[in-house]
Amino acid sequence: MLSSEKVTLRPATKADAPLFYRVIDQTMREFIVATWGAWNEERVQRESLENSASPNAQVIQVGNVPVGVLVVERKPTYIQVQQIYLLPDHQRKGIGRYLIEGIIAEATHGNLSVRLRVLTLNPAKQFYEKLGFVVTETSHEFYFMERVPLPRGLFT
Repeated sequence: MLSSEKVTLRPATKADAPLFYRVIDQTMREFIVATWGAWNEERVQRESLENSASPNAQVIQVGNVPVGVLVVERKPTYIQVQQIYLLPDHQRKGIGRYLIEGIIAEATHGNLSVRLRVLTLNPAKQFYEKLGFVVTETSHEFYFMERVPLPRGLFT
């Protein structure tokens, strides 16, 4: 459950590249190696720098402590969650749910769907299914998932 400390987001900068790397290393290395057979240190370092410099990237904080990263792209007809990673000590505390539910609320208000992808070996798929996401496409490496807005009708 969420602690009494407030969860906030702040814009990421290139200075946050080490955090991006650390979060991916601690949360995704196992799945990356199992999926592609190796950990490409150079690639992860490069992508961490690129992602931290993106205008769509944010640092997840509890209090003033960085605990994860969030990269979200807003498109005309949907919101794409590119990355949401929390350091292991901050997982299973409601932070991810809180953030995804906030994105869902934003999407619902704009009558947009929310899209994301999950490595097929990653158990996070079940987490997203509990939040109303369904698999729309599957590849060897990924489940592509989407949560469509509920149709507006008599009660909305």
